[in-house]
Amino acid sequence: MDFKKILLVVILFLILFAGLLFYLKQSDSDSVSKNSLSPEEQMASDRISPLGNGEGFWDEAISPFREDRAKPYLELLDDLKSGKINFVWEVWALRRKCKPDFTPDQCNATILAYIDAEYDSPDKEKVRDLFVSYFRYEEEYRKWEQPTDLPFLELYEKIKSKRREVLSDKADLIFGMEESQVSFLEGSNHFIKQSANLPADLRVKQYEEFKKKTYGNYYDSLVSREDKFDHYQMEMSLRDKEFSSISDPKEKEKYLFKIESKYFGKEKAENLANERKKEAKFSESISSYESKEREFLKENANLSQAEKDKKLKELRIQMLGSEEEADAYLRRKNIEEAGK
Repeated sequence: MDFKKILLVVILFLILFAGLLFYLKQSDSDSVSKNSLSPEEQMASDRISPLGNGEGFWDEAISPFREDRAKPYLELLDDLKSGKINFVWEVWALRRKCKPDFTPDQCNATILAYIDAEYDSPDKEKVRDLFVSYFRYEEEYRKWEQPTDLPFLELYEKIKSKRREVLSDKADLIFGMEESQVSFLEGSNHFIKQSANLPADLRVKQYEEFKKKTYGNYYDSLVSREDKFDHYQMEMSLRDKEFSSISDPKEKEKYLFKIESKYFGKEKAENLANERKKEAKFSESISSYESKEREFLKENANLSQAEKDKKLKELRIQMLGSEEEADAYLRRKNIEEAGK
């Protein structure tokens, strides 16, 4: 994951955050429909690294439509503190199950009724209080007039303060994981710039230490939901200066094989190495063909266009290995020319 990708992740997060603001500012009279996702639900369904992927994550929801047990309060508390559960996502998951013609208040009441029916004291009161507190926060947020002239990070600090004003210590349970992710996204950009001259191994080590420190108790859960390929790309980005300095192609391959084995296993790393060899060989064939093409056109300027096309097709098939590869090369070439 290079700097551009990190920037993209930040932008995607801002889109997600903007979607949440849109939802919270809606009128109480808006109905919640399972056939029409709100902006933040749609974003949560998409793959946003490192926020994770909603697919499969809904299985953790305390849902009245599951057949197994309700999650005990202490277990819920541990899951929130560790990041296994994202409380806001759980609320969205439950609301998506409400009847299409329900208002937000009716849907909230359904969730609370389920808690009352399924939990015994003292868990019932504690779980209910958590949900009621969050619903109250939404109500207060709707009424809050936000500053409109602040950069995102400054506005986010004010939002964090508002959360604690309304939710007190529950703000950490409900929003702590999100806030650690924002801190990490902001800090990782700074780290990448400031660590550019460190030895690669030390840079990778310090990056992971920074990540653990920033994520804290959420580290294991968040990392477990990240894609291995994103981890691999990030490490290669941190090692870019060292990797680029290797001039020997064989040494470059050894370097890549070591890192790829770390993330994907030895068998997958060997497959990737073989694919690179095939691509390199094919690139060499293309270079050789294009050299022969220039030579042919120079020596046969007087041939008709039809004769030139026929001879060049035969040459492509001969040098690129098959008619399919020859045709694919020509299509790519035509698209490139059209783009110019």
